[in-house]
Amino acid sequence: MILVVGHKNPDSDSICSALVAEALLKARGLEAKAIRQGEINRETQFILEKAGMDKPELRTEVAGENIWLVDYSDLAQGPDDIAQAEILGIVDHHRLGDVTTTNPLEAWIWPVGCTSTILFNLFKMENAEITRPIATLMLSAILSDTVGFASPTCTDKDKQAVAELAPLAGVEDLDAFIKNLLIAKTDIEGLTPAELVEKDLKAYPFNDRQVIVGQVELATMDQVADQIDALEADLERRCSEESLAFAALMLTDITTSTTRLLYKGEWSSKIDAHAESGVLIMENTLSRKKQGWPWLQGVLA
Repeated sequence: MILVVGHKNPDSDSICSALVAEALLKARGLEAKAIRQGEINRETQFILEKAGMDKPELRTEVAGENIWLVDYSDLAQGPDDIAQAEILGIVDHHRLGDVTTTNPLEAWIWPVGCTSTILFNLFKMENAEITRPIATLMLSAILSDTVGFASPTCTDKDKQAVAELAPLAGVEDLDAFIKNLLIAKTDIEGLTPAELVEKDLKAYPFNDRQVIVGQVELATMDQVADQIDALEADLERRCSEESLAFAALMLTDITTSTTRLLYKGEWSSKIDAHAESGVLIMENTLSRKKQGWPWLQGVLA
């Protein structure tokens, strides 16, 4: 049995890619099972309902198991006992992280907008059948990760995958599909500050310390206007309780490509020079992977 696991605080690509990779491995005649490390968000629930699929089993321990990683290759984003598992494969569209293996493995890491774009091409390369539910998962994940093609992470491979997947998923009006997906993506009503920070939170090892960077995608900044103090307090708490050097939250208005960065921790002074009256606004910034985190690495170095 191969367990396919996405990163902690899973987003839609992490969940969808785990389910899609399970289907790919089964098409090869292997036993596989998608699992998740955390609760799914509202957008992912919307996607699963569209696809008619159940969410993967919640499981945070993988010691002694054979595993595939999807949508990450940083140890900090994997299960806490990942060192006791055998990593057989990685499918990811981020930078290469700090994962190492004892034995050779299968690894597909492409600079595209979504892990599901890579998996779509693997299905094609292997002439594996793409069912309607699997097509729906991949289509939705790609459109989510690329914010309906608006993100700078979007590539021609992502667009081509969507063009081929839409008919397979039974989607005739792609614009309407994107609109409904983005409504679900930016639905944060009723979420607590802690839930907002954890909505899409990733940990990174950096200069021998731990850093976390979260992102909340919004339809308008007004959605969080009255929660800024509470969000900053939550970041401060995490720095204290988890001995983090730095914690940040990207509040991203996907309609204007504008991000407000909230940040706390020992290294905050390195960011202060770029802020105005304690407020840091990042224009033309939609992507954590390609814009937010690379910029932070340069400033924090």
